[in-house]
Amino acid sequence: MADVPEAYQRIRESRVESIIKKHLAVVSPLSRFLFEETFPEANLVAVSEAKLHVDRDHRNASGDPLAYGETDIEITAVCDFQARANVRLALVIETKVDARQAEYQGLRYRARAEYRKQIGSWDDFRSVLVAPRRYLESAYPLDDFHNAGWDHLLALEDISKILKRTEAGSFDSTVINQAVEPTNAWNKPISGAAQFWNDLSRFQRALYPDVPIFINRQQGAGIFVWPSFYENQLANNPRELRRKRVQIVHSGKTHVALYIKNVKFADFSPVVQPLLKDGIQIGTPGTAWQSVNAKVPLVDPQVPLDNQLEALDKVFEAVRELYDFFIQNEKALLCLRTFK
Repeated sequence: MADVPEAYQRIRESRVESIIKKHLAVVSPLSRFLFEETFPEANLVAVSEAKLHVDRDHRNASGDPLAYGETDIEITAVCDFQARANVRLALVIETKVDARQAEYQGLRYRARAEYRKQIGSWDDFRSVLVAPRRYLESAYPLDDFHNAGWDHLLALEDISKILKRTEAGSFDSTVINQAVEPTNAWNKPISGAAQFWNDLSRFQRALYPDVPIFINRQQGAGIFVWPSFYENQLANNPRELRRKRVQIVHSGKTHVALYIKNVKFADFSPVVQPLLKDGIQIGTPGTAWQSVNAKVPLVDPQVPLDNQLEALDKVFEAVRELYDFFIQNEKALLCLRTFK
């Protein structure tokens, strides 16, 4: 993937995460503040471990279907309390700049951390959502974040104020301030990729008029987010309400997927497996969305469309094949038991 020109870069979550992790990895003003804020009367003695992007799956061991997923920042530390010393505590932190929360994200954080507590990885934990203040206020105007799985909300603006107090954190404070600016919440146009999306619309109309594509211009020149297909026939079909649970998207670098919503994998797999044909396979089990996939070649939105015509042909052909698969098996797919 080509580098993004500097003029089009924005402050991304990965950079914010790295800054926060750096200051939480040691006893610092930020780590002291956060442990004392989330564990009243705690005195931070030492930080034992600090990790970025920790992926855990405890579903089988815990029996909890939500005990899986990735933790942006995981901090373990030793704290003293007035009545007890050397208490092992953990902070599991999700960082947002403008991306939406994934389904059951906070509850999955809590389920994973609760299992780690049960097996003795730590004595207690707190799940923390870190984001711009406007993001937190919009997400939880009634302060009902506990119901969503979060023990604590922390505004990036407050982190910036703490970092600014020290010489070591002053530059990082500036970066955090840039991250929370409203203008940073919009994908800035990457000129080559913007041209790709425009060309893709023309390509579809000229060569695949029977495979409608929906490109949201709000994506700007989103590099990794592909559009959906057959949107009016499926997800936005007002005449067939059950079809609102169905979507076809280019959901990864090397496959397109037909998704069925609100179905458990245990109900989905035995019904769909006998229906599969060459080139179509069941996707990775999801919490609420299950899928069948068709492999396609890699397409790079920062490479001119004319240089990728053969790969794009295969993408549209795979999409058409998945749509035909849905039409042929619509009754079976939409009769699957739903859980909400």
